[in-house]
Parts: sequence; C-alpha cells; structure tokens
Amino acid sequence: MVKQGIKNYFKSLKYFFTPLGTMFLGMMIGFSILLPGIFSAASQLIDSLKQIANNVNLDFNKLINDLWNAVKSLDWSSPSNALSTLFSSQWLNDVLNKILESALGTDFQSFNLQVSTIVDTFIAQVASCVILFVMFWIIGFSSGFTLVKFLIRRDIARRSLFKLLVANFLNSALTSTMVFLSLWLFTLWEYSIIISLIIMLLLVGVFALFEAYLIHGFKKIKLKKIVNAKNAGLYMLTNLLIFIISICMTVVAVAINVFTGLFVGLALVVIAFIVIELNAEAYVKAKASEVAKS
Repeated sequence: MVKQGIKNYFKSLKYFFTPLGTMFLGMMIGFSILLPGIFSAASQLIDSLKQIANNVNLDFNKLINDLWNAVKSLDWSSPSNALSTLFSSQWLNDVLNKILESALGTDFQSFNLQVSTIVDTFIAQVASCVILFVMFWIIGFSSGFTLVKFLIRRDIARRSLFKLLVANFLNSALTSTMVFLSLWLFTLWEYSIIISLIIMLLLVGVFALFEAYLIHGFKKIKLKKIVNAKNAGLYMLTNLLIFIISICMTVVAVAINVFTGLFVGLALVVIAFIVIELNAEAYVKAKASEVAKS
C-alpha cells in the first residue's frame, strides 16, 4: 500500500501545472480589476481634494509613486506579515495622511475632516477591489482543485455516478456520527475531546478503507482483507510520507524564490490532499481486480 500510494502521488504530479495555472489565471483576472480600480480610486481622491481646495497642487504620478514606495518599504522577507499590513485600512490611512499632509502643508489642517472623509472613501474603494481580487484567486484555486481531482480520479480510482453519490452519503454519515459522538462525550467530560481526537485519527484509516470497500470491493473481496489494523496503519503511514515529501519539495521551492515557492507549495498540497483521499479507493480497486483475475 505504501509503495503504491507514493507512486500514485508522483504519477499525479504530471497535473502539477493545472492548479498552478488556474491560480495564476484567477490572479491575472483579479489584477485586471485591482490595478485599474486602484488607479481610478487614486484619480478620484485627487479630484476630490482639488474640489475642496482650489490652491492645492497635487501630482497624480507622485502620489502613486509615494504609495508604491511605501508598499516597497514593507518587510517583504515575511510575505504574510507584509500582505497583512498592506491590506490594513489603518496602515493605508496613515500612509495617505502622511503623503497628503506633506503635499497640502497648512491646507491639510484646514481641511482635515474633509480630507479624512475622502481618504476613507478611497480606502473603501481599494478594499472592494482587493476583495474582488481575492475572490477570483479563490475561484481559480477551487477550479484547479476540482479539475485536478477529476483527472487524478480518472487515473487511479475511476467510479460511476452512483458510486460517487454513495461515497458522498457515506462521508457525510460517518463524519456527522463522529462529530456528534465527540460533542456528546465532551458534554459528559471536557477532557474527552483529547481522547476523541486520538480515536478519530485512528479511525480515519478504517473509515477510508471501509468506504472504499463498499464502493469498489463489496461482494468482490472479503471485508477483513481490506479493513484491518495493519491496512489502516499503512494507510496513515502513506499519508504521512506523502505530506513529508510535499513539504520538503515546498521548502526547496521557497528557498529558491519565496513568492513562487508559495504557489508551488499550494499546487503540491492540492495534489497531496487529492491523492490521499483517493489512495484507499485505488488500493481496494486494485485488490478486487487481483481477486477477480485469480
């Protein structure tokens, strides 16, 4: 099982560029909205400022350059912290007020309240553009996940529509049962949550094999040959090894280039999750096929 599971993972890496491509496509569509939106908001910001103070002389290009320099000054050695700061309304508000105070001089204090309102409007427009950007990135990511899952399933664990419905029903039933039992035990004894988590981890392999047996092995192979402690342990070991391999490759990619490495890591993790989900089915399907041929 371990050898076949890892083989399935490396075999599925041929679809690596599919989730990567859909993520970048989502980002490009998002950028096509984000960048023009920011420029439009900045243009409106300057026009509004000129309306409240006739003697204000603002340079659009200088404003954009000052904003860009402020963005570049963030600590991009930690991308997550830099992005968190960048999308913070407080940071953007402080930066804009500093730029405008420098440009307006004494006029800034005279029109402080009106300037603050205009800045808030600008921030709201930028925030809406950022939300749209994130939304398209998520659509790209989820589209890639769905497409890759279809392609990998076709290779290692093809199943009919009826079996797909059965699998979804079993997943929902088993997950709901485990959650209900865990919550019920928690109401009786709060520390039972620790025991519940341990048991759930152990039963993940059993449930995955049992579900795979019902879909691909029912009446074809004996249940005890599929659902047993040894196979459950090997299934969990296979999953762990796949995750370790994915993490190692991601670390190497990040070491080469942080930004690109993060996207590479996402694509690898997507494939890892899909293969892990399908490995039990692939194993049972292969065993049932062996029995049928013998």
